[in-house]
Amino acid sequence: MSEHLYIHIPFCVRKCGYCDFYSTDTLEVVPEFASALKQEIRIRAALETPCAGFPVTTLYFGGGTPSLVSLKDLAAILDVLKDVYPISPCAEITLEVNPGTVDFDYFAGLRRLGVNRLSLGIQSFNPEKLKFLGRIHTVDQGKSAIAQARDAGFDNIGLDLIYGGPGETTRDLRLELETALAFQPEHLSCYMLTLEPGTPLYAQGLAGAFTPMASSAKADLFSVTSATLGRAGFSHYEISNFARGAHWVSRHNRAYWQMTPYTGFGPSAHSLEKDSEGNRRPVRAWNVSNLALYMSSLDQGQLPVAEQESLSPAQQMAEAVMVGLRTREGIDLARFNRLSEEPFLHRFSDLIHGLGAGDLGHVSDCGRYFALTLDGWNRLDNIVESFAEQIL
Repeated sequence: MSEHLYIHIPFCVRKCGYCDFYSTDTLEVVPEFASALKQEIRIRAALETPCAGFPVTTLYFGGGTPSLVSLKDLAAILDVLKDVYPISPCAEITLEVNPGTVDFDYFAGLRRLGVNRLSLGIQSFNPEKLKFLGRIHTVDQGKSAIAQARDAGFDNIGLDLIYGGPGETTRDLRLELETALAFQPEHLSCYMLTLEPGTPLYAQGLAGAFTPMASSAKADLFSVTSATLGRAGFSHYEISNFARGAHWVSRHNRAYWQMTPYTGFGPSAHSLEKDSEGNRRPVRAWNVSNLALYMSSLDQGQLPVAEQESLSPAQQMAEAVMVGLRTREGIDLARFNRLSEEPFLHRFSDLIHGLGAGDLGHVSDCGRYFALTLDGWNRLDNIVESFAEQIL
């Protein structure tokens, strides 16, 4: 049984132009979906092996737009989770919120239900940028949502921002960050805009509707983000994430980066499970990315699993590099060496030397980790690819 649970709520009023996560705008079936979700939770919990002494420590409602689910349905979902999983009284319970879908009463209701952490999808405080991204909320609605969440008693609020759009300058970005900092959030997630195949923005970029930002300009914005938030007292603990102290680090996301087993519910949700031998070949499984098929499978008493795979040691090593290098701490070398026939520092000695010479990476904490510098993070994809070529 996992200590970390993810619940995917696949509904949006309107899909944003940059988003490639699974979602649908068929909001009339939200209550029916909630019933199917409760059925999935019961089935999965019955199949899992209880872990004595290891209660659930994080619950994360992501999407989509979880704040489109009524308080009544959320309460029923949480009741089922608490019935079938040993949830710690200190569990981190996060819910993603779209500012255009909430009011004070909703926030107050979330607090009563035990939600203790919010991830607010602000994305920008610039009206033109919100329009470009396809967001449904206004700048005023975003600011109001932050204030209402505080008034409702939330003391762990994360704001999501997106930067790196066409024509954005370092001055523009500093203004965005200063506006966000004025609300004194506990956490900031600052994502570089990426044009994902299959999204409207990707198609618009191919059609020449706008000029995507050059890599060098993106690197400048990344450096400005890290420096600005660092001066404000935030720890840049993952390539896109900043916390106002260790207490405010996202415990749920940290589990992903440490490749800790987790269980996912809802359409397209992924799970990572230990195998019968512990964790020699963990199994990753994911649900169907189709709401109708998801609900019909559960109506027949079947789990809506699309596929699953047993991860080979090589796959685990590649993923350990990919997720580890995203974090400030870096790759846990002892964990990596348990998977490899050759120690990390020997296996990649030439690559490590080259990264060190270029001030892109370094061995830290008395040889326990290998981490990238800020300049290294700016070249993350290429560096990960270099490691992967020697693994796979």
